[in-house]
Amino acid sequence: MISLVVYTSEPLNAMALASLVASCPDVCLSSIVADLPELANQAAAGKPDVILLSVDAQLDWGLLQMLHRESPGSRVVLWVHEIAAESAFRAKEWGVRGILRKSLPTEMILKCVRRVYEGELWLEKTLTETFLSGRTVRVSRRENQLITLVSQGLKNKEIASVMEISEGTVKVYLSRLFEKVGVRDRFELALFGLRSASHPREGSDATPVMKTVFVASAGSSEPTRSSASTKMAQLFSDRAVE
Repeated sequence: MISLVVYTSEPLNAMALASLVASCPDVCLSSIVADLPELANQAAAGKPDVILLSVDAQLDWGLLQMLHRESPGSRVVLWVHEIAAESAFRAKEWGVRGILRKSLPTEMILKCVRRVYEGELWLEKTLTETFLSGRTVRVSRRENQLITLVSQGLKNKEIASVMEISEGTVKVYLSRLFEKVGVRDRFELALFGLRSASHPREGSDATPVMKTVFVASAGSSEPTRSSASTKMAQLFSDRAVE
């Protein structure tokens, strides 16, 4: 019997999942939780075989870290509407065993749960193809800091102040970083940073540092690029009028 814990803040999803699993002979729904502290308690106490994690916004790497710490044997599946290839790759690197679209038929949920329980990796074909066509890049702590600062909309002078280097050195670093991750300008670097960035839980100061990042090929699809572009354009616009 596969023990399953589900995290979702959507009541309708919770009801639908409870109904789906009720008639399933090989999956036991241990609990459905709607808040993170209770999820942590359930993971620590129950050590479920599979955790289905509903994600509606940016991925919380601190949450994944917590789940791995509290229940290292649990297979985590992200249940998402859409996800950027960079975020999906990083989630996989952090131990996520499945990424499941919410737009798929309900029977695919149980199929995914069974597959990851058996030790398989559940990724849709387009993500797998994107991973195969892309490449991984090692970034230093300094490069990680620069990506983060650019993603926050800081100008070269402000970046130089934070990193305690000259503006000329910032320009040199940026030029090298553009080439390294395959972007044309700081706007694209900022978008890259948003898609690859860490988002710790509220109240947590711990932000995991990117060591290896995924760079998608130029022709691959990026489903979250539109929303990320809008957010980044607004940030750069706000910074420009300060």
